[in-house]
Amino acid sequence: MGGFLLLEIGVKAENVYKNRSIIFNEKMFPFWLYLIKKVLRSLIINVKKIVVVLGVLFLICDHVFSQVDPVGSFNRHVFEKWTGDYLRIGAFKVKGSPYLLGEAFPGVITYKDGKTVTDEKILYDLYNQKAGIDIKKEIFERDIPIESFVMSLPEHMGKQKLLFHSGFVYGKPEMKGYLNVLEDGKKATLLKQFKIRLIADPINNMDKSLKVFEQYSEYYIYLKGDKTLHSIKPRKKDILKEFGDDPFIKSYTTNREIDFSKEAELVILINSYNNNL
Repeated sequence: MGGFLLLEIGVKAENVYKNRSIIFNEKMFPFWLYLIKKVLRSLIINVKKIVVVLGVLFLICDHVFSQVDPVGSFNRHVFEKWTGDYLRIGAFKVKGSPYLLGEAFPGVITYKDGKTVTDEKILYDLYNQKAGIDIKKEIFERDIPIESFVMSLPEHMGKQKLLFHSGFVYGKPEMKGYLNVLEDGKKATLLKQFKIRLIADPINNMDKSLKVFEQYSEYYIYLKGDKTLHSIKPRKKDILKEFGDDPFIKSYTTNREIDFSKEAELVILINSYNNNL
């Protein structure tokens, strides 16, 4: 736009130059002032557009490039390089760890009675869906339920801070375990729950007594308008079903190529929805 205006100025300037009777006289001053104001206004508008575009690109890059998949990396480590002990579960010997990413992490726990515990390491047992302070690689649980906790992952796991809430925060007190907040805004919250299952050992699948802990995730949407929590699959039809006829979601998902299987793209979608006021 600014380029076209500069071209326009050049053409008009050339015409003015050819008409020697009106070169830079006092009557032409308002004309030049008008063109200068027009160019400046166009440049300001374009700068604002560029800032908005750069902001969106920064958000995308922040999610895409900073996001590490620690669960996938940990699963591969268990499958291929596990040298730890085997756990006995029923008739099976199980390799791996029932704890989220196999270890305790520093963090903060807030209990339902308002008490907060800081400067402690936290274990999250995915097999039994319980969390608490790490005491010699065992979970210490108070009689008071946990409302929320934050785990700080190390740099090689993406240096993320994982915020978890109990199900009763979202109207589901009967839900076992905790929900990790991925995106939280004025209209919706995107959540995931870390889970674990027993699968055949891919390295030694001939031995039927051997199993492996595989960690994985399930996703949820909490809609703040009607205060409902819904389990979703990371795919387009599930997203559209949850948001009904919302025009922004329809337009956003129609006009963009979105890989719904990628968590980062789901986060950007819900973030955009929350900021479309």
